[in-house]
Amino acid sequence: MGRRSDYRRDIDGLRALAVLAITIHHAFPGWIPGGFVGVDVFFVISGFLITRIIADERDAGGFSWGGFYLRRARRIIPAYVVVALVTAGLAAWIEMPRQLAQTGATLAASGLFAANILLTQSAGYFSPGAQENPLLHLWSLGVEEQFYLVWPALIAALSLKRLRPVRPWLALGLLVVSLAGAQAMVMGGQGVWAFFGPPARAWEFLAGAVVALGLFRAPVGRAAANAAAILGLTLIAASLVLLTDASPFPGLLAVPACLGTALVLWSGQAGEAAGAAVLRLPPMAAIGRVSYSLYLWHWPLLVLAADVAQRPLTLLQRAGLVALAVLLATATWFLVEQPFRKGSTDRPWRRLLVMLAPPLAIVGAGALLFLTHGLPARLSPAAQAAAALEESDVNPLRETCFGNIKPIGCRIGAAPDAKDYDVLVWGDSHADAMTPGVVEWARKRGWSVREAAQGGCPPVIGVRVHMQNGVELKCPRAAKLAMAEIAANPKLKLVVLSARWPMYRDAPPFYDVNSPRTAMTAEGERSETPALSKVLLDTVDAISAANPRAVVLIIGPTPELTFTPPECLAQARHLGLREAGCSSAPSDLILARLRPTEAEIREVLARRPAVRAVFPGDDLCRGATCVGALDGELIYFDDDHLAASGARRLVPGWMDRGLSDKGRNPLD
Repeated sequence: MGRRSDYRRDIDGLRALAVLAITIHHAFPGWIPGGFVGVDVFFVISGFLITRIIADERDAGGFSWGGFYLRRARRIIPAYVVVALVTAGLAAWIEMPRQLAQTGATLAASGLFAANILLTQSAGYFSPGAQENPLLHLWSLGVEEQFYLVWPALIAALSLKRLRPVRPWLALGLLVVSLAGAQAMVMGGQGVWAFFGPPARAWEFLAGAVVALGLFRAPVGRAAANAAAILGLTLIAASLVLLTDASPFPGLLAVPACLGTALVLWSGQAGEAAGAAVLRLPPMAAIGRVSYSLYLWHWPLLVLAADVAQRPLTLLQRAGLVALAVLLATATWFLVEQPFRKGSTDRPWRRLLVMLAPPLAIVGAGALLFLTHGLPARLSPAAQAAAALEESDVNPLRETCFGNIKPIGCRIGAAPDAKDYDVLVWGDSHADAMTPGVVEWARKRGWSVREAAQGGCPPVIGVRVHMQNGVELKCPRAAKLAMAEIAANPKLKLVVLSARWPMYRDAPPFYDVNSPRTAMTAEGERSETPALSKVLLDTVDAISAANPRAVVLIIGPTPELTFTPPECLAQARHLGLREAGCSSAPSDLILARLRPTEAEIREVLARRPAVRAVFPGDDLCRGATCVGALDGELIYFDDDHLAASGARRLVPGWMDRGLSDKGRNPLD
C-alpha cells in the first residue's frame, strides 16, 4: 500500500527475513527454533507502514476511509481467497472426516478474518490439533485486520493540528498497556489468548506506529543509523536462535524481535543504512515482494503433504515443498496480487463491497465442510469404516469416566455407587485406553475395576504439570483424590499405574505433531523438574504406606508411532495407496523416545522389588519396526493410544507377565 516514492528495499528485506524464518521453522524446525517470531516482525512492519500512510494522508487532507479499506482489501483478499479455496479443495480430497470438519471450521472463520478467535478455543498454536490444521497460519491475518478496524479511527481522531503531537504518545501508551496485558496473560496461564488475541498483540503493531509517528527523530549521521540497524538485526537473530516452541510467548519474550524490527525501520528513516545492507540485496528484496503469498502457501503444502505421507516428511520432501511454495508464491504475486492492486479508486465503498464478496465463498465452503462433519459420503464404505475407528474403537466408558476422578463412579463390575473395588487404574489418557484390557483381565477373576484417569496428569504425587500454552492442569487434585481412595479401600488388591510417561520427561525426539510438550515441576517449586524415577519412587512408597496390601503394577510407555493407523488405512483406501504401510513404522525414533523412560521405570523396580512392571515396547517393537496392527487388525486408535480392541487383546497378557515377572504372582 506504500507509495513508490517512499519505497524502501530494506523493508522488503525485513519481510523476506520474516517469511524465511517462518517457512524454515515450519519445514525444518531444528534449524531456526524461534522462527515463529517472523510473524511478530511482520506485525511491526505492518504497523509502521499503515500508520505512516494514514497519518500522512490525513495530515495532507487527502485521507479517504473507503479508499483506505479498498486498498487494504485489494492487497489482502485476492491471494487470500485463492489459497484458502485451493487448500479447501486439496483438504477435501486428502483429509479424513474428523480433520476436514476442523479445517472447515477454520475456513469459515477465516472468511470473516476471525480464524484467530476460533483458535483461542484450541490448546494453542503448538498443540497437536492446531499443527494438523492446514489453515492454522491464517490466525495472523485475523489479528491484523481486527487491529485495523480500530487503529485508523484513533489516528484520524488525533489528526487535527493541535492534537497531532499527542499521536505518538498515544501509540506509546497503548503499547505499554497492551504489552503489560500480554505478559499478564502469559504469566496467568492464558497463553492461548495472549498468542491469538488482538489486544495482546496490538503492541507489536504499535511498535511500528511509534516509529512512523516520529516519536524518535530520524537518526542523525551514519554511525547512529548503522548502529541501530546492526543492533536491530542482532536482536531479531537472537530471538530466532534462542526462543523455542516451549518458550512462554508472546509477552516480554517477543520484545527483542519487535524492538529489533523497530530499530531497523528507524535506521532507514534518514536514508539507507549500511548496517542493513544485507536486507537490500536483490534476492532479499525479491523474496520480500512475494512474502505474503509465500506465507499463505507454505503451511498448507507442508501439512497436507504430511497428511498424505502419514509419516514425518524427509528432508528432501520438505525442501521440495518449500521450493514449490516459492514457485506458487511467485505465480500468485504476478497473476493475482499485482493485477488486483491496480484499478480505479473512485466510488470506493461500492468497489469495496465487490471485493468483500469473495470471502463469502470461503465462509460457505467452510460451513459446508463443518456442518456435514467432513463430507464422509465422499469416502468408500471401506475407507469410512477405517476412519470411524478413531472414534468408535475407544474405551466405551471414555465419555463417562475420562477426566472424572471423583470418590464415586466409573466402577466396572461393581455397583455404580459402590465404595470399594478390586483394581484401580490410575493415570492419564493412556490409562483410559488401557482400561478395557484391565477390565477383560479382571473379569476372568470376578474382580471389579475403577478407572481414575485425568488428561495430561501422570499417576504420581507431588508434581504440577503445565502445558505448552502455560495452562496448569489439575494434577495435584487428581493425585490427592486417587491417593485418598487407595487409603480408604480395604478391598483394593491392585493399583495399575499407566501414562504417556515420555511426555512428562519432556524428552526428545519430538518427531511429530502428536508429541505435545509439558513441564512437570515439583509441587511448591517454580522451576525444579524432578526425575521421573524419583516421583514414581515417592508415589509407590506412598501407595504402600496408604494401603500395604495393594500391589502396584506399572504399565510402561506405549510405543508412540509416527502415524495414525486408522487414518492411514482410511487414506490408503481413499487415495488408492498401499495399505501395508499402515501396519508398522521404523523403530529408530520411537525407541529413542521410549527407552530412556523405560530405564527410569526399571530404576524404580530395582529399588522397590515388590513393585511390578510390564513394558509394551518389548512386544510391539522388535527389530527395525514397531507395529500398529497385528494379524491384519489395527491395535491403535491414534498414533499413541491403544484401541479398545487392542487393549482387550494385549493388556491381559501383559498384566499376567508383569505380575509374574519375579517368579510369583503376588495376587495368586
